[in-house]
Amino acid sequence: METGLSGSNYNEVLQLIMNTNCNYAVGVDIGGSHVCSRVVDLAAPGGTEYPVVDTPVDCGAGASAVLAAWTGNIRRAISASGLGRVRNVGLAFPGPFDYERGISLIQGVRKFDRLYGLDVTESLLARLEGAGVEECRYVNDAAAFALGECFCGAASGAGRVMALTLGTGFGSGFVAAGRLLTDAPEVPVHGWVYHLPFEGGIADDAFSTRWFCRRYRALTGREVTGVKEIADRAGTEKEARRLFDEYGRRLGEFILPVFDRFRGDVLVLGGNIARAYPLFGPAFEARLADEGRKIDIRMSALLDQAAMAGAASLFWEN
Repeated sequence: METGLSGSNYNEVLQLIMNTNCNYAVGVDIGGSHVCSRVVDLAAPGGTEYPVVDTPVDCGAGASAVLAAWTGNIRRAISASGLGRVRNVGLAFPGPFDYERGISLIQGVRKFDRLYGLDVTESLLARLEGAGVEECRYVNDAAAFALGECFCGAASGAGRVMALTLGTGFGSGFVAAGRLLTDAPEVPVHGWVYHLPFEGGIADDAFSTRWFCRRYRALTGREVTGVKEIADRAGTEKEARRLFDEYGRRLGEFILPVFDRFRGDVLVLGGNIARAYPLFGPAFEARLADEGRKIDIRMSALLDQAAMAGAASLFWEN
């Protein structure tokens, strides 16, 4: 009696395993100082929670060192899941980046400069041999946040979602029926709001951490390094409270025409500044009320894991 598998049966079983593992993807969040990844079950993203693996990265190092850190991180995430092999890897990547071809275009910002022009997919696949990885897809990191919150976070089940990340930069993503919109007429170019004009400059300067630090210095003559310092003083310092009121009113003024053009149903806010929503939210909502508007505003449910979930969801077939 034959107890082993024939060559054809073995290949069938192997293919079945690989097809099963197509239900999973590694979501990777590429940051300047570290990389985080975890395996996501695309059939039940809010169910099984696979471990997050976090690895420090020297963004000024050579390409080989950076790629070694990334691929080592991805391998550990796959190993931690217990699945053995995962076919798909989605990466949330800061721009500028050729997201279609997987080529880094970052240059002159002292971050990943030595990866400029590199075919990242080719480099990753060569280093992930044996882990089952066959395909890589890419998405802007802020857009990945939007996808993640729609996939299994605060906007799960919502129709048309505008998501903003408020922090060091002013990121955005627009999602309709689970799909990211980047070139539709109702959204800004690439789905990015950071470059839109506002108050004689661009929105990135008006709603990022830089604005808080600059405006606080103008009001008080004192320096701060971040928004949390100002938030901690808001209970006792009128200048700090004024700052958050200004921020909320200005954010409402900026967002409303963009949200209306998109015909949005839900607005999701994330990023470190969003944690201070109790301080700027009342002024923000009051500015909307001045225009007779009330928007369904939701805070991020996934926080730091949103980009990983969103990157993995690039392989979700809804």
